[in-house]
Amino acid sequence: MSRTRLLTTLMAITVLQGTIALATEMPTVLITGTSRGIGVELARQYAERGWNVIATARNPGSAAALQDIAREHRNVRLEALDVTDHAAIDALAAKYRGQPIDVLLNNAGISGADEMGQFGHLNYAAYDKVHATNVIGPLKMAEAFLPNVAASQQKKIINITSTEGSIGSVKTRGGGYFYRSSKAALNMVMRSLSLDLKPQGITVGLVSPGFVKDDFTKGLDLPIMITPQQSASAVIKVIDGYDLSKTGSFIRHTGEGAPW
Repeated sequence: MSRTRLLTTLMAITVLQGTIALATEMPTVLITGTSRGIGVELARQYAERGWNVIATARNPGSAAALQDIAREHRNVRLEALDVTDHAAIDALAAKYRGQPIDVLLNNAGISGADEMGQFGHLNYAAYDKVHATNVIGPLKMAEAFLPNVAASQQKKIINITSTEGSIGSVKTRGGGYFYRSSKAALNMVMRSLSLDLKPQGITVGLVSPGFVKDDFTKGLDLPIMITPQQSASAVIKVIDGYDLSKTGSFIRHTGEGAPW
């Protein structure tokens, strides 16, 4: 083979390799709390879209549905993570150092059992755990993975919140002290973070997933309730529509703004 022909062949291979790389390069999402409910559906639907999915859960090995998703989709990586363990968050961030993360999706959350949150019989240790999971955990995740988000194309930090944390919506029913106050705190934390990160071109979002029929709502069967599949699909659509002009906004799964 002549030198000219060899060079031409090598150039063609290089171009082909570059084309393949561009064709297979997809966005990356890191999702917390993917063992069940909305979380596992978010992982499934992002995987089906072809995104690279980093799905975290406290015990991914015991999450059968999540394991099935990982077996079906080679673009899914499972990681054990408790968002109240800050050393574990730092270790995971170190493992993925240099990996752009287009959407950091803080989904992990707990409600705190109702029997622990009844006024006059409040379990303050349970309250600490709810706050550590629902508020401090997402803030720590945002801090640890900020370089990854900043290095990505989409640059989004999205948090699953709830209209239960909307002070303007609480009009007819009291109670829910632990969960409601944690989501109200999450809203304020992320609203503040959105102002700090906007100069870096990073969008911070708050999405209420709707009234979902899952482990959080056992025993309830109301007409307004939606399935985890419906919720995840709606949440992803809202996330797709988030940009810097909407940073810090509190948005329902329907795409409408929610009152603070």
